[in-house]
Amino acid sequence: MSKNKLYQGFTLIVLFSVLQSMQILAQDFDFNTNLQNAYAEITKLRLTHARQLSSKESPNNGYKVWVDCLADAVNVYANESETEYEKLVDKIDDALDVIENLDTKAPQQRQLRAEIKFYLALVQMKLGHETKAGMTVISAYKLLEENKKLFPNYSANNKIFGVIHVLIGSVPENYRWITKMLGLKGNINQGIHELEIASQDKLTGFEAKFFKLFIQSYILPINDKVRTEVNDFVQKNTDSELALFLGVAISEKDNKSDQAWKISQKVPNGSGYLPLPIFDFYTAEIYLQKGNYDKAESYYQAYLRKFKGHSFIKDSFYKLFISNYLNGENQQAIAFLQNINQYGKKLSESDKAAQKFYDNYNKTKQLPNKDLLQARLAIDGGYYKEALENIKDINENALSSNLDKADFNFRKGKIYQNLGDSDQAISSFERSVTLAQNLDTHFGASSSLQLGYIYQKKKDTKKALLWFEKALSYKKHEYKNSVDNKAQAAITDNNN
Repeated sequence: MSKNKLYQGFTLIVLFSVLQSMQILAQDFDFNTNLQNAYAEITKLRLTHARQLSSKESPNNGYKVWVDCLADAVNVYANESETEYEKLVDKIDDALDVIENLDTKAPQQRQLRAEIKFYLALVQMKLGHETKAGMTVISAYKLLEENKKLFPNYSANNKIFGVIHVLIGSVPENYRWITKMLGLKGNINQGIHELEIASQDKLTGFEAKFFKLFIQSYILPINDKVRTEVNDFVQKNTDSELALFLGVAISEKDNKSDQAWKISQKVPNGSGYLPLPIFDFYTAEIYLQKGNYDKAESYYQAYLRKFKGHSFIKDSFYKLFISNYLNGENQQAIAFLQNINQYGKKLSESDKAAQKFYDNYNKTKQLPNKDLLQARLAIDGGYYKEALENIKDINENALSSNLDKADFNFRKGKIYQNLGDSDQAISSFERSVTLAQNLDTHFGASSSLQLGYIYQKKKDTKKALLWFEKALSYKKHEYKNSVDNKAQAAITDNNN
């Protein structure tokens, strides 16, 4: 054989090896049609079908690993099982090892690892492992930062980066030294902008939009633009249980009980969808706000029967107390009240509030004012005229404690604020702040936050900032996390 033929043969072998190597690297991150469909099924909460689709793919495809981790994380987030969480941690450790050994020159190598870590952090936060969640988020942030330096034009970084930047931006000022010490940089406007960009992605835009709307409704003050976006998001994704959950949750948060009810009627049953008892809880809330106490009780009971996690367990027993108390069943009401101390965990703010109510009752044996309670429920549902009717005959001087008086003025402030009477709202909120000054309650902080929003709407930035700072100054109350995040977000927004 001639030297020329040997050379040609050697060249072909080398070329074939290089092409084969390039093909393997290309397959490291192949977000093919099948995996895109699996991912779409996860966003609908059809996890079983998503796993069936994913099972057909190579275990060394980074996107297959990512899809599997997302499905597992969503499942544990929903059921809140500590046993399943431990399994999830092991699965994610193995998954991260697989992706870390894939093509280091591909931007997906760091991006997908960061996203998997972020999903794990969400689960850890839900289960109360806050320190672990914080460390996991920092690890995800560092990976994204490194990826941005290596691939500055890689837009897929924006989705999780956006959420983390909002979280950093909403950290209260007195804790900013921690984020600076850890090298975490970002602000709310930056994060929202990144999520806006990520929302345009044809493949993963749903997820980014979900995060964006959640943040704009729970951390920032919701406005008409966001309400329209939420409505559009729900209408375009009626086959997604996750989108419908977001619509119901935000409607309830926004005191729009009737809207929450309409969306809840679209929730699909069966067909492989993940069972979500939380819809029973929200249905119970709607009935309670409408004053249908028997129906409310049946749905709270359904939630407690079906759900094996910890979220809203104490709150459900508190609401069962309210349903029976307002229905004239005092003995049964007290029985439910006792369960608050025995079941559930104090992780969510509503569960903390329920436990605090029980603790106060256990000390004083005083039951709440029924008119005030009904007014609060009517406000929560967005029935402001009915709420005004509930309190019209209440005289502050006739109330027995400063706690009830602060409560009364806070409720009155919320009613007038939502009916468009800002002067009456300001007067009532300021009175609530004064009455709550030395009390272990959220009314002072919550009233201060609303005063900030009122003056912000009036374009009186100076007064708005003073009230937002006042809201942050309260050291301890059951809604401190949400009030502080909203107040800090508003301050950041005003300063930009």
